[in-house]
Amino acid sequence: MVGLFFRRPLPSLLRVGILAILSLALSFYSTTHPNSRNIGLYLASPVLAMDHAFVRLWREGRDYLRSRDALLRENARLREALAKAQQELVSLPLVRSENRQLLALLDSFPVPPGRVTVASVVAQDLSPSNQSIVIDLGSRAGIRIGQPVLAPGGVVGQVVAVSTWDARVALLSDLDSSLPVRPEHGNLPLLLDGTGNLQELRVPFQARDTELKPGTLLVTSGLGGRFPAGLPAGRITSVERSTDAAFSVIRVRPLVQLGQLNTVLLLWPGTRHPES
Repeated sequence: MVGLFFRRPLPSLLRVGILAILSLALSFYSTTHPNSRNIGLYLASPVLAMDHAFVRLWREGRDYLRSRDALLRENARLREALAKAQQELVSLPLVRSENRQLLALLDSFPVPPGRVTVASVVAQDLSPSNQSIVIDLGSRAGIRIGQPVLAPGGVVGQVVAVSTWDARVALLSDLDSSLPVRPEHGNLPLLLDGTGNLQELRVPFQARDTELKPGTLLVTSGLGGRFPAGLPAGRITSVERSTDAAFSVIRVRPLVQLGQLNTVLLLWPGTRHPES
């Protein structure tokens, strides 16, 4: 590149020499004239000001980015907390409804039946040959085959099949159902059999001179260990005696509306009824 004052470029060695001479001259001048340092600082002050401004801007930008990153993390945390709170808020009415249902179910028993869990009925089969319901709790909730099932008023039946998410409950009225019972104010062991009719159960093998009467309340006897003693099951509606038959025909009406179940109680194994 051609210099501003020379038509031809200077040799490199000559350039170095000129710069060395200028450096020596400036050094000699600064030692003989102390004010020259102040002049240099004055001339360099714009550069220093720009440097300080750049450092300040860099620090402010760094602090801004750090603050922005912290705000983003805090915003994400608050959003997660808000979503969790909204889920809890949505589920709160359901929990309150379940609690009200549980209280209503428990209040239907004169004496608390024991440790129970609430389940909802999701399906039912009320055909005469197979009367059962399906509930929304299964093995993941600890439900077991043979577990007693109750509803407002008394016994519904027992669990006969369990899958992961649901379970099938055979009703008292099912043809294969047979529940050990006794009179409320007596110790006579009886069986309460299903007939395939939701409104009618039977007590078999009772002699014609049986002391059982219409209106007698039948409760679980506790025999077999599956149902605790004292749970209401049904009330005798009629006792028919015939000279042509060896046994009386004893009809019993369930205390529970077996065909109108929405919510039931599952009694946990090992629970003992206070009357037992």
